[in-house]
Amino acid sequence: MDLIYIIVSSDPFTIQRRLEEIKSKNPQAELVRYDLREVPIERAIEDLDTCNFFEPEKIVVGEQAFFLTAEKKRGMIEHNLERLEKYVTHPNPDNRLVLVTDSLDKRKKIVSLCLDHATLLEGEISPQDYIRHHLDGYTVDKETLAFLVEYCGLDSTKIIMEWEKLKLYCSDTKKITISDIKTVVMKNIDDNIFTFIDDLLLGKKKEAFEIYQDLLLHGEQVASILSKLANKIRLLYQVKVLLKTGKSDQEIARILGVHPYPVKLAREASFRYPETLLLSYLSKLHTIDLEMKSGKSSDTIAFEMMMASI
Repeated sequence: MDLIYIIVSSDPFTIQRRLEEIKSKNPQAELVRYDLREVPIERAIEDLDTCNFFEPEKIVVGEQAFFLTAEKKRGMIEHNLERLEKYVTHPNPDNRLVLVTDSLDKRKKIVSLCLDHATLLEGEISPQDYIRHHLDGYTVDKETLAFLVEYCGLDSTKIIMEWEKLKLYCSDTKKITISDIKTVVMKNIDDNIFTFIDDLLLGKKKEAFEIYQDLLLHGEQVASILSKLANKIRLLYQVKVLLKTGKSDQEIARILGVHPYPVKLAREASFRYPETLLLSYLSKLHTIDLEMKSGKSSDTIAFEMMMASI
């Protein structure tokens, strides 16, 4: 088993799967995680150098190892990279070090040194590939697998969770179909909320109420639906404003601190609504929220009255 690993990815699903790969080589190992934006690397190295005695070996994970990238991040803590250099050349054979970064600047001395002594794990792991390697005797065709991924809104963690649910549901036949997915899996909430917004603002009351009832059926609370609706309308407005500046989906996602997928949905929907309309509905939702929290009206009545009035 190697002593040092570098995981290059910004995808949480891929990072988690890589860590599981490393831990599978020693299931008894203790996984210790450090956010290197908040904790200096020397703290992690001290943990690595601590004798384990009767404890299991440790896998010390240094996440957000930005000092391996070309990006200059201000306001971050200082890291003693000389200490890291010494550790990399003389690692503790009883423990494992894993550095996680979204990119590598191979011009840097520390990066070259790490690559000389570490196992590099790069390349995204798609949920499709993960499922293909974990069929467990089940069959699913390419079209159905693609449908599952799209139906879950490209959310890798949700895809795997829903896959396990589907296996339980189809345990008799051992075959998973698109019909099974529609029966078992709730459509991604982002997709449903954007469709809900479209139906509301376009006056499609019947369709809006159907989505509303479906959300309630799948455990969503009225207050949660109101919050998500306000967040998505706010996102629509923010995306419209940022699109005027020529920003791409990726740039907008980074500025707003959200995943690119809901930004893509917002961009596709944003052209249908003027900014003034979006602001007016945000105001209405804010008023309803205040009424609900003050007890002037029940959650259900206040929200359904709003839908009926559109």
